[in-house]
Parts: sequence; structure tokens; C-alpha cells
Amino acid sequence: MHFIPCPNRLRPLLLACKDKASIAKTHALMLLTGLFMHGSSNGGLIASYVNIGDIKSARKVFDILSQRGVDAWNAMIIAYSRKEHPGEVLNLYRQMILEGVRPDSSTFTVALKACTRLLDLKIGEEVWCRAMDCGFAFDVFVGSSVLNLYAKCGKMDEAIVVFDRMPRRDLVCWGLCKSWDLKLGLSVHGYLIRKDLPMDVVVQTSLVNMYAKNGHLKLACHVFKNMPCKNVISWGALISGFAQNGFAGNALDLLKLLSLFLEMTKTNLKPDHATFSSLLSAFSHSGLVEEGQYWFNRMVSEYKVHPTEKHYVCMVDLLARAGRVEEACELIDSMNAESGLAVWVALLAGCCKNGKLLIGEMAAKKVLELNRDDLGIYSLVSNYYAKARKWDDVASVRKIMKKIGMKKVPGYSVVEVKGKLHAFLMEDKSHHQYENMMQLLDKLDHEMRAIGYVPKTEFVLHSLDKEGKEKMLCNHSERIAIAFGLLNTGPGTGLLIIKNLRVCGDCHEATKFITKTVNREIVVRDVKRFHHFKNGICSCGDSW
Repeated sequence: MHFIPCPNRLRPLLLACKDKASIAKTHALMLLTGLFMHGSSNGGLIASYVNIGDIKSARKVFDILSQRGVDAWNAMIIAYSRKEHPGEVLNLYRQMILEGVRPDSSTFTVALKACTRLLDLKIGEEVWCRAMDCGFAFDVFVGSSVLNLYAKCGKMDEAIVVFDRMPRRDLVCWGLCKSWDLKLGLSVHGYLIRKDLPMDVVVQTSLVNMYAKNGHLKLACHVFKNMPCKNVISWGALISGFAQNGFAGNALDLLKLLSLFLEMTKTNLKPDHATFSSLLSAFSHSGLVEEGQYWFNRMVSEYKVHPTEKHYVCMVDLLARAGRVEEACELIDSMNAESGLAVWVALLAGCCKNGKLLIGEMAAKKVLELNRDDLGIYSLVSNYYAKARKWDDVASVRKIMKKIGMKKVPGYSVVEVKGKLHAFLMEDKSHHQYENMMQLLDKLDHEMRAIGYVPKTEFVLHSLDKEGKEKMLCNHSERIAIAFGLLNTGPGTGLLIIKNLRVCGDCHEATKFITKTVNREIVVRDVKRFHHFKNGICSCGDSW
């Protein structure tokens, strides 16, 4: 008797596949039985390849399908969303519309997230209009995504209008609070309290996540402690908050982090892949190699959690930044699935930091091979070549960027003073207080040097003399934003600086000295994490 699987039985079979070999066998079975052409089945096959990080095989399956249902389109769109390719997400979304396939809630949700990532309000509102026309005006997930879009694009009034029209505002809050926008999140939290709307474990967990990811750990801990019921995601949200705010590097806070994790295991809640991602991220941020390796091994052997690309990214980042790039390469080679872009970016960043030029060269070529359409990739590779003093290669990369119409995104920093946001570019002379800011920075420079500050000119990736490099460092956007904040706030007032790129090594060092000189607390939120500076010390422990 031959076993002929039906579509309903194929889904659990695909979910059970954890490596490329088992998926390939199921793929062959689908071809032999004719199920390959079944809409939901090929969507599940694409999703299985995506889940192990093999996006190339997923795309091959997608491209050869003569008929593609919404499941197949969604699987491929979600794949690119997870790989953080918002442009490709929207390309597929447009192609889907042109081919006459009706999008569903998942399609619109992911398309709106892509618009949010690109800060493209025009396209986002077009997607939202189509979603309403298709009957998803009151869908919780679509509604959360459009709220997030408006919040990230600074359209707070429009966001509140959409929120007020939603029939299930408590559930919409769950999606909204996953956003990084603190002001809107606070407004919604206050709205729920004033209207006495129920806040279940999902909503409360989202509040923990929102407060933690906006640097307000005390508020996150307060909400967490008052939760009558906690699940594995709740624990993961708080653990991730400790990691992203850099407090894992401090011995006492690291013990808090580990005690949270251990306490969680005593509640009969089994930690999942997301919990371990948060835990490993904490070690990665803190440079604690042995501890990270210990828990990675326990994750696999004791908790039977199969490592995903996120886990490998954390470990490669941890090893590479510690200078152990050879071990990082060995770990990449041991991966069952094809190593994705994030893994190679982590390796390249570590090589750049530690001057590992040979392996860095290989990593640079690999990231360009994997993604030739991302401006950030070209910038990273250009910076690597500059760090290696390979000025001809820097010129070549910039020539390619110019040829295909890419421009390097300028670094800018934003500081909030008296309820208003003030943005500054590098060497920004347009502000009416520019001269005063430069005088203050010059004064601070002399005071910092007197107590041990030495400019780290290696972070200037341009062929200049020492004096030119030091002048350029003093004109970085975060330094100008700090000067503006100091000039326009009272003594002892804390400052919050938001930067669109990673804070440079010299500015990180200088900010430590500034807090010691002026006796203020300064928080810098860069593209990766929070840095809490106080009394000459940063929460990250100088590992980021």
C-alpha cells in the first residue's frame, strides 16, 4: 500500500522538517504525488524553506509555480520581511496586485510594516486604502500596522483618529505597543486606564516591551511585576529589555537577568527560541563570550531548542567582536542552513573592529553577494575598506553607489529640549546657536583632555592628518546635539539623544568624559541599542 498524503496531513509534516534534507524529501514527495501544485501546500513548502533561513530555495519554488495562491505570495513576502528587505516586500505586493490575487490580512500587515521601515507614508496610505476597500478597515493586525506607520512618520493626530475608530482597542494596543514610539504608546496606555478597558497578558506584555525598548526599564519592571499572569513572551520581553539597555554588562544586573531566566524555568514555562535570542543578545551586547557559549550549548542540549539564524547572529557577533573571528567562521560553517546576510554582517563588523583584514575581505565580498540593493551594505563595506586603509577599494565602492544612484545616508542626531525636537547633522553650521555650541565643545575638549581623554582618530574613515581628524570628531552630530542640550537645559537635567546610525567609538568615549565633567546623565539611543552614560561610565560596559 502506498501512502498518498492529503493537503491537510502535509502541513504538520512540513512543520516537523527542521533541516534542508528533510524539507527536500518532503518536496520530492509533493512532486511525486501531485501536491506540489496545491495552493496551500506549496505555500507551506516555501514557508518551510524560509524557516531554516534558505530564502534562495524558497524563491526558486515560488518562481516556478504556474499558479500562485495567496498562501504562496504571503510566504514569500513574509520571508523578505524577516530578512529586512522592505523594497522586495513591496515589489512582490505590487506584482501580486497586478496578477489579480486578492491580498489578505497578513499581506496588508507585512506591506504596511515595509512602508514603515522605509518611512514611505505615501505608499503606506495607498496600501491602507486598498486594505479598507478589501474589508480590513477593522482588522486588528492591519490596524496596528497602520497606527505604527503614522506614529513613525510623525502623524500622531492621524494615528489617534485610526485608534479611536477601532472596535477592539485593547487588542490594537498590543500591536501598537510593539512600536518604538513612546509618546503614542503612553497615550494609548493612559487611554486604556481612563476608559477602564481590560488589559490581558498580551496587552501588558506589549507595554513591558514598549517601555523597555524605549529605555524606561523602571516602568517596564513596574508593569511586569503587577501582571497577575505572565507567559514565556512576558519574560522574554523584560530579558530583552535588560539586554537592549546594556545593563547585562554590569555584574549585579547580569545576575538579575540570569535570575529572571532561572525563575522563569521554575514556573514550568519552557523558554522558547525568542527567550534564548534575548538571553544570547544580552551576552552579545556585553562581550561575555564564555557565558554566551555556555547558554548556547545548554539551549541545544538541555532545552532542545534548535538554533535559528538569530541565535547564530548573536553568537557570531559575540565571538567576532571579541576578536575570535576564526571561531566565528567555524560556527558559521557548522550551521545546518545557509548562512544569511545578518550572520555575515556580524562577522564583518567584528573584523572591522579588530583589524582582521583577511577574513574581513571574505566577509565583505559575501555581504555584497547576498544583497547588492541595500545602501547600508555598501556603507558597511566602504567603512571596512576605509578602516583597512584600502582607499582604492573605498573609491570603487563609492563609484558603484554613485552609478546605481545610491547616496550614503548622513548621520544625524536628535535631542528633545522643552518638548521640541532639534536635529543636527555633522558639521551642521545652520543653527543660530552654532558658535555657542562650538565654544562649549572646545571648552569641554580641554577639560576632558585634562582628566585623560584622548581622541580616537582611528574612527575617522577619511585620509586626513591628525589635526583634521580630531576636528572632524568634534563636529559629529551627537556631539553637537549634546552641546545644544547642555546649553538649553538647567544643571543636572538629563539628556536623551537619538541617532540614526551607530554611535562612533570616539563619541562613545567622549560622552563618558562629558558626563563626568558636567555631572549629568546622558542617554544615547543609536540604531542598535541604548547607552546610559553616567559618572564617566556607560551601561554597555564598552562592548556594543
